[in-house]
Amino acid sequence: MAFDITTTINMVASFLEKRGEYTNVQIGEPKSPPVGDLSAAVFVASASVVGLTLQTTIEIHEITVRLYRNMLEEPEEDNEIRISQAVTGIVSDLLGDYDLGASIRNIAVGEYGQSLSATYGYLDLGGTMYRMVDITVPLLVDGSATPVK
Repeated sequence: MAFDITTTINMVASFLEKRGEYTNVQIGEPKSPPVGDLSAAVFVASASVVGLTLQTTIEIHEITVRLYRNMLEEPEEDNEIRISQAVTGIVSDLLGDYDLGASIRNIAVGEYGQSLSATYGYLDLGGTMYRMVDITVPLLVDGSATPVK
């Protein structure tokens, strides 16, 4: 069985673009250093089947939203504040009324052992050091598995 994460990852990228606070939103890791105030990348961390109906699978698609900000931006304290505000906005919208649409049921907070979380760190991209955060977003999804014919 194969997982079709195309719709899921496109919906998360679209959600970030609609927020309008990122210089760049891309699917997959950047190949060169991101430019601008704040950039985002979206990629798949894992996919698993957690249930089955007569017609389809029920899956968890764990998506990583990675935010980047050049750590040398001045003033320095703005790096922590800016990236923390972005995380708060994303998490608040996802847990609030925002609808990702398509076959995405909901954010699977606490379901199936998954949790919505944010892990902060630093990352060197092409010789430029970035303050970054990985937001783990577990999504409960209906029927993306490709049936065998």
